[in-house]
Amino acid sequence: MKAKTVTALSVDHPLVVRLLTAKKLREDDVEGVAACAVAPDSMYPGHPSGLNCPTTKAEKDAIRVCWSCPLIELCLLQEQREVGRVEDILGVRAGAKQAARQALYLTVQKAGLL
Repeated sequence: MKAKTVTALSVDHPLVVRLLTAKKLREDDVEGVAACAVAPDSMYPGHPSGLNCPTTKAEKDAIRVCWSCPLIELCLLQEQREVGRVEDILGVRAGAKQAARQALYLTVQKAGLL
């Protein structure tokens, strides 16, 4: 199976804008429990779609859980700050599928956004 190539996003991409907005938040600005805590395994759909491919039903279900979460923006920021390499970004998190967050990671690294 051929490995998928991930490319960086433009700095004005909506996911990059979300990350930069989240960067201004403090942890005590947001209260609540992560929505994914109820079923964390559902956040890792078996076959993730690519960046420019249609989102799978399992991904859509996980994304729906994220959008109900009060911690969604902090979740995005935390992952981008803590991940060590693009291959470590898996599943759905912060309302975005794996390929989009991998592309975001490359953008963050390339542009030095964090």
